[in-house]
Amino acid sequence: MFEHLRDHPAELIVAVGREGKKQVMINPETRPMCAAMAEKFKAAETQDAYRKRKWLSEPPNAWIKSVLGFRQFSMRGLVKAQAEWKLVCTALNLRRMAKIMIA
Repeated sequence: MFEHLRDHPAELIVAVGREGKKQVMINPETRPMCAAMAEKFKAAETQDAYRKRKWLSEPPNAWIKSVLGFRQFSMRGLVKAQAEWKLVCTALNLRRMAKIMIA
């Protein structure tokens, strides 16, 4: 998995274990990228950056849940669910655009 992310332009921080749990031994010969990420997590600034993800909210998802009341998909199947999600996002955008036009 990490091999695909190696050349990504952003600095990526991916947890290799569960926070607060005993660390799992990672074999650097069989999983060099996991071992490198585990080594990166030993730095305090990496841990601080990773902790930020806990309090960064995602407003669009919250708006969709609270304003539109969308909590679950009605359709089954990936393609239908993706189409339904696009429709919900379009509805949210149209609602926001209407408020801007009225104001």
